Amino acid sequence: MAALLLPPPTGATIRMYRSGGLGDCFLLAFAGPGESPCYVLIDCGVFFGTAGAQQRMQLIAADIEASTGGRLDILVATHEHWDHLAGFSFAKEVFERLHIGEVWVAWTEDMQNPLARQLRENRQQALTALVAATQRMQAANDPRAVELQEVLAFHGEMGAAAMASTAEQMQFVQTLGPVRYCWPGQPPRALPNSPAVQTYVLGPPQDELLLKRSNPRKGQVYEQARPQAFADQEASLRSGGFYAAALSDNMATDAPFNQQFVLPLGSLADSHKQIEHAHFFRDHYGFKGVSEGGPAWRRIDQDWLGAAEHLALDLDSDTNNTSLVLAFELPGGKVLLFPGDAQAGNWLSWADVRWQDGGKSVSGLDLLRRVAVYKVGHHGSHNATLSVQGLELMEREDLVALVPVDEEQARRKRWAMPFGPLYERLQSKTKGRLLRADTGIPARPEGVSASQWQPFLDQVREDTSAERLWVELHITA
Repeated sequence: MAALLLPPPTGATIRMYRSGGLGDCFLLAFAGPGESPCYVLIDCGVFFGTAGAQQRMQLIAADIEASTGGRLDILVATHEHWDHLAGFSFAKEVFERLHIGEVWVAWTEDMQNPLARQLRENRQQALTALVAATQRMQAANDPRAVELQEVLAFHGEMGAAAMASTAEQMQFVQTLGPVRYCWPGQPPRALPNSPAVQTYVLGPPQDELLLKRSNPRKGQVYEQARPQAFADQEASLRSGGFYAAALSDNMATDAPFNQQFVLPLGSLADSHKQIEHAHFFRDHYGFKGVSEGGPAWRRIDQDWLGAAEHLALDLDSDTNNTSLVLAFELPGGKVLLFPGDAQAGNWLSWADVRWQDGGKSVSGLDLLRRVAVYKVGHHGSHNATLSVQGLELMEREDLVALVPVDEEQARRKRWAMPFGPLYERLQSKTKGRLLRADTGIPARPEGVSASQWQPFLDQVREDTSAERLWVELHITA
């Protein structure tokens, strides 16, 4: 039986659970004047298809129950993605046993809100279209179906029949206690049992344009130099070859044009009789031939499938951008920032969020400047941490970053998590005080003395049991 999780006096303890894959699950304990801390759980998820996920999440849920004495003052569900919510389904019985004071979700979950209702309808329409497109791609043996399935997995669609979808998981979470819909700028709220800790809601924005602004613009995030290999490939694609992919039988029956109007391209690369056609496609489309290993050619009769890729990426990003963003201010002014997977529009909106607190004005940028702990968004991906308007505003010398990442799983999926340039800047900003779910407590970096490193080591510890369920950070006010 795990011992109760107890924070340092006037401070907080943050336990980052290790889901065994990509996933967010954080248990926070805040000190208060009484004997009982305030317990806050932020998300409980793991990426769809992670090996042993159900057993792992049940172990984590059991640890949460034991470490809190079966009581959560606040349960936070940031947004509707599998890697943030799946644990609630995998360990449903445990969560139904817990005494939960309040459930906090973003205003985008409030179906009494017209914009929230419209967003929900748009999301469901996009999911329905994507499932249909993926099924058509599978029937046509189109390799892009695999990528679409991975996006749909974030929502519990396609292959998750035995489990609840993320929409159903979010609905279940909201049955666990009284629901509080959170919107940016609402009055800061003191935590139960820890009245000196103030919570601020930064996002998601209530501006539809900002909600839809998921992708950052150039210069807003950390970027890397264009690899020479990409430049060489681009030059090669323009060298005069072309790639002509014939329709499969299934594709031909589903194509938007009658076959009598479709030019049979499969033999163009080798046919001297059709050399004029070959030159035309080479000069105007510039793709390499099949034998040269070129990319699949995006012909107009297949472009309805290509559009599904863009729809999938937009759906994924837009859902991330509805993340509930919370900032917890400790009595001494330190701020703990938990942004879910907020993307560009969400981050940019914080500059305009303001509160009147005790006769003083507080802005979102004020809170960013005092961040002492940053939960890195979206497993360290390039588009979920802004640079000049985000991480660079975090001025504290004692900044610590928490990264719920499983790099091995991400690499298998061909995802750059954590993204190199962002990770390097996090290392620099924190002077190596960067806790990862997959690797735990880091080694002392070069250039940092043992005496400088020791205060950080005094703040952290990790589960040394066979399960290695968590790594945690202790923050004093």
